[in-house]
Order: sequence, then structure tokens, then C-alpha cells
Amino acid sequence: MPNATQQPSSATHRSQKMISPLLRVGLLLGLALHLAGFLIFRVVSSPLPDRTEARPYVEYVSAGSLASDQELEEQAALFDSAPLFIPTHWNASQVTFVESGDVLREQFPEFEPNIELQNELQPSSFLVVEAAQVDDPLDLLASRFWRFFYGFAESTVPVVAFADEPPLAEVSVVGQPSLLPISMPAELDYTTASPVARSVVYYIRMSGSGVVLSAPTLGQSSENEAFDLAALQWLRSPEVLGLLPKGYLAVKVFPW
Repeated sequence: MPNATQQPSSATHRSQKMISPLLRVGLLLGLALHLAGFLIFRVVSSPLPDRTEARPYVEYVSAGSLASDQELEEQAALFDSAPLFIPTHWNASQVTFVESGDVLREQFPEFEPNIELQNELQPSSFLVVEAAQVDDPLDLLASRFWRFFYGFAESTVPVVAFADEPPLAEVSVVGQPSLLPISMPAELDYTTASPVARSVVYYIRMSGSGVVLSAPTLGQSSENEAFDLAALQWLRSPEVLGLLPKGYLAVKVFPW
């Protein structure tokens, strides 16, 4: 027990030795300076002025003064209290005047339109054809539902027949394969009951001035006398001879 009573007293004595007299004096001086500062020095602030309600006013700015003061012009345009759709120099639209003299203004109707929602909600077209609609189970026994191959392999687009093309003639220079053949329509006038199996070929010699140097000679018959004669008459016409080139020519007339 004597040891237990001696331990607390030795601890308090040790803590008193740790605080030196110099430190105590410094703490006391600091507290005194803070207290003197709060009591002696006072911060006096000027009171804020009271806000007085300003009455609305209107100030007219002439165009001359507004043009001479660029800062005033920009301030008037940027701080304008007008709606945004009114055009200014900083808006996209520059049209400030609309001629409405010739525009006929429509009057509002005296009564609002009568709208029936049940009729308006009906679709304008149905996915199912009205003729194929089923309103009653007995409608399924109709004959239109049992024709499975109706319209099969049929085209809705009408087939347009090709127009009858006139016979075609091909003119080539004999002995000069580098020159391309000249094609021209041949207007033949012939009537025959038998078909024309092949083309007819005539040989003719032309000068540079369009003069015939040798009469047309049959080189290959089409085995149809009427077609051969019609091709020969066409070749002897002045309109065709004027279109033929110079040289020894082979004129082949096709019936198709």
C-alpha cells in the first residue's frame, strides 16, 4: 500500500516540473495581448445606404445620338426588353417590313369544326381487301376462299407487243475490213405469203461523186423473189444511192 500512494504524487510533481516558468510567462502575456486587442481596437463599419424605390421613367434617345455613341447603341441592342422575334442588327433576319396589302386575310369561322372521333379514327385503307373480309363464320364457305390457284402465274402488268421494225440494210466496202459497216433502215414495199428465210446481198460500185459505176448485181438470194425485187428497187432509188460511200460495196438487206 505505501507504493500505491507514492505513485500519484510523483506523477503530479513530474508534470509541474515540465512546465517551466518562462513558458508560463509567455502564455500569460499572450492572453493579455488578445484581451487588450479586443477591448481597445474596435472595427467601425459604415452602414449600408437604404435602397429607395425608383419610379419608372422613359428616356428618348434620338437616332443621331444613338449613332454617335457606339457603346450606347450596343447596350440598347443587347439589353433590349423586346421579344426575341423582333429583328435587330444582331438577328439573322433583316426583313423588318412585310407588304400585306395584297394578302387576303382569312377570317376565323364563327363556329368550331364538328369532329367525331369515332369516324376520324377509322383507317383510310385496310390491310385486308373488303371483298375478302369475314363478318360471319358462314362467310368462310364462300367460293372465293376455296379458289387456291386463282391468279396463279398471271401478271398484272399488261404485255406490250413490240413494234414491227422495218428491214435493215448493212453496207460494207469489199476488201477493206478496217472500215466499219454502215447500217441504215430499208423501206421496202413488198407483199408475200411465204416467210423470208435469209438476207439478200447485192454488189454495187460507187464513185466519190455518187455516180453508179456498175449496176447492182445479186450475190445471194433470200429465196423469196418478192423480197429480192423490193430490195433491188430500194437500192436503185436516188435517196439511197446518195448515201452510199465510195468503192466496191456489198449491200446486205435483212428482212427483220
